[in-house]
Amino acid sequence: MLQALGLKLRDLWKFHNTAPENILEFAETFACIDAESANELTKEKSLSMELISKATEEINTLEASMVAKQKKMYLGKKQKLLKLLEETHMVPADMKFDPKKKESDFPKAISDLKIMIKQVKVQILERKDIVMRIELLQHAVNNSLSVKTSERLLRSLKNMVVLEGTFLFDGKDVKVVINEIEYEMKPASTKPALPVKKRMSARLTELRDKEQSSPDLPPPPYPSRVRDGNRERRKGVWGKESKR
Repeated sequence: MLQALGLKLRDLWKFHNTAPENILEFAETFACIDAESANELTKEKSLSMELISKATEEINTLEASMVAKQKKMYLGKKQKLLKLLEETHMVPADMKFDPKKKESDFPKAISDLKIMIKQVKVQILERKDIVMRIELLQHAVNNSLSVKTSERLLRSLKNMVVLEGTFLFDGKDVKVVINEIEYEMKPASTKPALPVKKRMSARLTELRDKEQSSPDLPPPPYPSRVRDGNRERRKGVWGKESKR
């Protein structure tokens, strides 16, 4: 058992790059790794419960620290991937990555992220020409750029896209993005007019204003005809009493 604990401690020490002075107090446990039998252990209490408990406690502490470090590494890799995706106008779905997924196996998740980061770096180089032109044209819409220059850039961009297969830009097909840019580049006079909201009739406006201005009055406690009947009945009773 102590040998198994020693092997586990060794792996954890390697992960944490533990200093030798911190390992020294577990020297007997560490020595058990290479021991072929209990007779090779130098101290009388090498196999004591005290030593086993101490090694177990150290393992629990190191494992908790390891999980925290792995989580931090995972979050760092995740942030790096998202930044690279944003840089080249890709979205996590393009890499079949769900940033909202809760991970429990951090070593595997970190390994997967490393692979995706390498793939995205390759994509950045391959997509650069098209991405640069789209970004330039998007900025040109709101800035002073000659019509001829914009049209030339747009024409070359269309020619480049024809040679591409599936190309997504911010989650949209690149052809859709180009059409949106082309629409924004048109003079305002040539753009189709937006639908005009149907005007409300004067009568509907009057009714609406009346409803909004009228306070909400509480309903009467009983119907008016009942109230009137009670009033007449009281008059009759009072009249008889006055005659008496």
